[in-house]
Amino acid sequence: MNEPSRALDRTEHHPLTGADPSRDLLALYLQRFDRPHTRKAYRNDLVHFFGQAPVTYEMARSITFVDLNAYLTSLENDQYKASTIKRKLAAIRGFFDWLLALGALEHNPAHRQLLRRVRSTSQRDRPIISLTKEQAQALIHAAERRSKTGPRDRALVITLLHCVLRRSEAAAMDVEHIKPLGKYWILELPFTKGGADQYIKMPNHVYEEIEHMKDHYNISSGPLWRSLSNNNYGGRLSTHSIYTIIRDTARLAGLPDIGAHTLRHTGCTLAIEAGASLQQVQSHARHKNIETTMIYIHQSDRLRNSAADFIDLKKT
Repeated sequence: MNEPSRALDRTEHHPLTGADPSRDLLALYLQRFDRPHTRKAYRNDLVHFFGQAPVTYEMARSITFVDLNAYLTSLENDQYKASTIKRKLAAIRGFFDWLLALGALEHNPAHRQLLRRVRSTSQRDRPIISLTKEQAQALIHAAERRSKTGPRDRALVITLLHCVLRRSEAAAMDVEHIKPLGKYWILELPFTKGGADQYIKMPNHVYEEIEHMKDHYNISSGPLWRSLSNNNYGGRLSTHSIYTIIRDTARLAGLPDIGAHTLRHTGCTLAIEAGASLQQVQSHARHKNIETTMIYIHQSDRLRNSAADFIDLKKT
């Protein structure tokens, strides 16, 4: 019997999960911390990584160092500070160390020798990759070309662009999070970067796209974005799966490799270019500081008014 089979057998009556493989490991892990603030901080960071709570043994066991390196990259692309990334990584590494100490895992996927170094580049000087309006439209049209996943992928792309969601926020979306508020539709966000519950306006046409998707796949409650693969049909899409969907759709559209973070940047950039104020974009994107929103203006000004345009070595 191979190693994966022995690990799988342990889930039946494992001392960590008992006879219930859906038991929440996160709740058990947080019991080791006596300060409420510490428990809250670790919970927010781990839910942000996994994209949901509870966290089951099967979810934890499926994580590899490849997933963690992709997560680190997405945090940097989403303009997280190096200190914040290192804090989140410490929470994740501690969680897997705990599982390792309990004998639930044979190695820690967050081991320092497996992960790349966290860069400390200034946010202001890091280029923000975004799509033009034409490229965003091409991405939407490419999503439609998939016969089986087209309605889901189209609705996902449109939602990410217009609601400027982070991957973890999209992965955590449930049908019940979309609600009417007066004459508007809103999206409640229970697991955000700052840890506090928030909500944003959802444009009517985005709501209609989602309703069309729900009707097509007969979704009435629970996770909104679901796997359509044979191995996990109907299961909640992970943050990594969302990244893969956007990357593959971009390739289909003839665009460079991008992820969900690029659609967030695109939504913010297109809003500013269309006349939205910094305060409006800050509120919609849920930037804690206006300086984060101003990065979009800074980059546009830097490229528009560059000394490179004054260097002319062409023959006259």
